[in-house]
Amino acid sequence: MDLYHIEDLSLYLLLPPASRSDRMIFPSDAKILSYECSAPVRFFYLLISCLVVLSAQAGAPPSRVVSINLCSDQLLLMLAKPEQIASISRLSLEPNSSFMAASAARYPVNDAMIEQLLGFNPDLVLASEFSPHPVIRILRHLGYRVETLPLSSTLEDIRRNIRFTAALLHTEEKGERLVAEMDRRLEIVASNSTQARPSALFYQPRGYTSGLETLQHEALLLAGWRNLSAEHGIRGYGAIDLETLLLAKPQQLFSSAYAPGTDSLAQRQMHHPALNLITRGRPIINVPYKYWICGGPMIANAVELLAKARPDAAPHTTGIKSE
Repeated sequence: MDLYHIEDLSLYLLLPPASRSDRMIFPSDAKILSYECSAPVRFFYLLISCLVVLSAQAGAPPSRVVSINLCSDQLLLMLAKPEQIASISRLSLEPNSSFMAASAARYPVNDAMIEQLLGFNPDLVLASEFSPHPVIRILRHLGYRVETLPLSSTLEDIRRNIRFTAALLHTEEKGERLVAEMDRRLEIVASNSTQARPSALFYQPRGYTSGLETLQHEALLLAGWRNLSAEHGIRGYGAIDLETLLLAKPQQLFSSAYAPGTDSLAQRQMHHPALNLITRGRPIINVPYKYWICGGPMIANAVELLAKARPDAAPHTTGIKSE
């Protein structure tokens, strides 16, 4: 018997039970597995790898697409033909965070575990930068095609990801329709906005806020607001203390409850008397997290809500659409 080294434990799980070695050596970092492997088993691996590669290179639309991230779930459900979808992540079923939760209920779900994913025999796996890197590495090592969607922090990022995903699925026309409809709705908001921009701030439990290079910042600007967090030099997601908030004097506070109905000390901070003083009694307006937790055409829903909240908003400014 020859001794072979494999970088991932999941490869061992692919072996037929009769061919698995009783001798397994796990080093301290748990990254290398040694086992004894016969020539027929080596041929089996070679054959499977070739079939996977040939399938990916055939040029036909993928027919067994698996998504392992909430954000790739959203675009897959929007753009793919139903028969193309093999599985989506479990998070896609959560109505508070998944814009496409109703559609997601029709498909098998996964927890981004390698044993599950191999069972779907995918010809395309969609992931994001937050997906577990070891799982992605294993899948690619086995010859599966994995495409990682970049994070979206601007409207142009959203357009780019829609078109990229549509191209992967061979549904480019559907992608262009999504982009066009999103742009049409945003243009309506822009045409109803005045030059004067009231001040606002996105505020979360523990004082977290959204500055430059976030979808919340992009949405506030598109809706005709000034983002005070960005003006105070906050980049990305950071914290703003109550004293700075008092001095900034935003005309409106927005928030997004990730788990409505729950209670914690951090959430109780959202009812601090100083916050009412800041906004002169105007209540904090909640924008559903599912509109911008992931970059997608549902950003138009968030922008329409934000525009409706402007002091000078016309009653017909919005026309919010849901799945």
